[in-house]
Amino acid sequence: MPKLHIITIALSYIAFFAASVAAVLYIIQDIFLKSKKTGMILNHLPNLLFLDRLNYRAIGLGFPMLTISIISGFIWAEHTRGSYLSYNPRQIYSFVLWLVYALILHVRLSAKLRGRKVAQLSLVAFCMIIFTLFSSCR
Repeated sequence: MPKLHIITIALSYIAFFAASVAAVLYIIQDIFLKSKKTGMILNHLPNLLFLDRLNYRAIGLGFPMLTISIISGFIWAEHTRGSYLSYNPRQIYSFVLWLVYALILHVRLSAKLRGRKVAQLSLVAFCMIIFTLFSSCR
């Protein structure tokens, strides 16, 4: 169980990192286009539609991996500690992170929200990953 948990959490974080890179590039290009500034950076960036789709697909790939890692983490915790939930910060933050990425996928699919707002939500969620990693270090 520990191997599954560690592999899936690593894969989900890699996918979420790719989504955040796409989000940063989307926001940079969007700023340049709205200010009507063209330059060398715009010539080398992928188009907005590609970056938006990459963000969505990376989150779509990372979310099931995060789900599997949370479930396997609960099972691993029960095996080692005798309880599924120990209410430690990492468990709580991971579940909150799961809810945030579920919200991003939900608004993307149901509200047809795309573009800059989804990119911003993606960056907020990735900052939560960093917060989760550093807040529970011992």
